[in-house]
Amino acid sequence: MKKFFPLLAIILLGAFNWACSDNKEDESPVYIIADWAKADSVLGGRHYFFKMDINSPQGTLEKLVISSRDGYNGETKLETIELSGTRKKMEYDFLLPVFPDSVLEVQLRATVTNSIGDEWTGTKYLKVFAADYTLTETSFNLWENPTLGANNALYFSGGKATAINTGNDTDVKHHHVVISYDKDAGTASSKAIRTLAPNIRMVRVNHFDYTNAKYNSVLNAFRDRYNVGDVKTFINNITVGDIILVGTVDEAAKRATALGVIKVSGVPETNNQESDIYTFLVKGMGR
Repeated sequence: MKKFFPLLAIILLGAFNWACSDNKEDESPVYIIADWAKADSVLGGRHYFFKMDINSPQGTLEKLVISSRDGYNGETKLETIELSGTRKKMEYDFLLPVFPDSVLEVQLRATVTNSIGDEWTGTKYLKVFAADYTLTETSFNLWENPTLGANNALYFSGGKATAINTGNDTDVKHHHVVISYDKDAGTASSKAIRTLAPNIRMVRVNHFDYTNAKYNSVLNAFRDRYNVGDVKTFINNITVGDIILVGTVDEAAKRATALGVIKVSGVPETNNQESDIYTFLVKGMGR
């Protein structure tokens, strides 16, 4: 009786080997023994150690490719590891992403190939939860006129915010929060922000505890405002001290997810679009 056998074996030829056998023709050409079946629950930003027993009864091991897939980042190539011999035991250290959502499924994929062209892929399903934690702050200076070449928008990605310049792209559907600009309005500053991204919304909540903002407090506050229909694509008359929650909405699923919180710390005073600066303090949802 053979001692090695894959928990899940997907063979290129389409055969499924679910029983031990002394007949070598029935053995999988290459496979990985691991805990594939259990959907482990993990926290975003933590390390997940995945143990594998990699086998090639025919030919020799050549390569192991590790990748991940999730609803925010799509497929991400993590690492390619060169192998040799017919058996390799190893542990892979996977640093879990931090997502702007309370729970998300991540697929950790391992693909092994051998010297005779056999290939096998196994998928480990991980439920990634966001543990509550204090958000960190970044300060951004933004200009109103995008044609100046200076940053005029905030882009939220991977739980963090960055400042970007939209240039002459007045559509900017791929950006999230932009200083509102009207080239026909003369030099008057708009003192407003907007978004043209179809799934991004904002809400001004000045009583929110920005100083002690944590992941769950921002998430729950944004969801509460979404549930009562109080989220917008445009906010005007912004003043120093305003607190604005930013997030995504899925109208079909009736679900909202926070991206971060903005505190306005500086607005233009001279109505000169060529030099006026907005200063935003931003806490994104990433660790």
